[in-house]
Amino acid sequence: EKLVNPVFEITYDNNEIRTMRTEKGVGFFRQDFDFKKFPFDTQKIIISLSTGVSNIENVTFLTPDAGAINSARKFIKENKLKAWEIKNIEIKNRVVESEKWDLYDKKIVPRTQNYLDIEITIKREWKHYAFKVMLPIFLILCVAWYVLWIPTYKYEPRLNTSIIALLALIAYNFVFQDDIPKLEYLTDLDWFILLSYIFCCIPVFSSIAFSKFISKNQKKVDKINKFIKIWGGLLYCLISIQIFFYK
Repeated sequence: EKLVNPVFEITYDNNEIRTMRTEKGVGFFRQDFDFKKFPFDTQKIIISLSTGVSNIENVTFLTPDAGAINSARKFIKENKLKAWEIKNIEIKNRVVESEKWDLYDKKIVPRTQNYLDIEITIKREWKHYAFKVMLPIFLILCVAWYVLWIPTYKYEPRLNTSIIALLALIAYNFVFQDDIPKLEYLTDLDWFILLSYIFCCIPVFSSIAFSKFISKNQKKVDKINKFIKIWGGLLYCLISIQIFFYK
């Protein structure tokens, strides 16, 4: 954090002495987020300010001025976090109790310190990911799944169409990969993409399998194909809902 032009003022008004220190500059803060619900995630930014003074018996409190509340409301209204929607800002006081080794008395003594926490709740703007990532993936999968409506004995056009759709999905993955955070765990969007890959492979595998058994039992192949195209599509929708809303 870089601060410049500090100003320290002492004022006396209504039999009260007040001190004010003003710092101006640009601050940089880092905080770990949980992206498991990405891109429909809500995060909380916490900025903690302390007095820097540890007391044994009393606590030196930080008290937010009314101007801080007004500044928070203005921050919400202006919303300079373009990719996020600011849902709420709270300013809270908390007292932390700990222990400290006293070098002079040679013993452990309790101490307390006051913190002023600024909690900013933000929600990600998800429309970019919904319309530019999830919707194209869903449309490519629909093309692959539409193969199941082609007669089973026409296995060559079924196989060609389903393979092209699978390759299109793989190619499109390289287009949006920079928009997805690279993490050691899978986000909801990662699970959705993985699910789409699996269901995009089903028409390919079914077309290959049907090509071997089509001459032996046409009716049984048609029955299996009908079962896959109806219940498979329903299963895909249910799992997708489970991923984003009930996981």
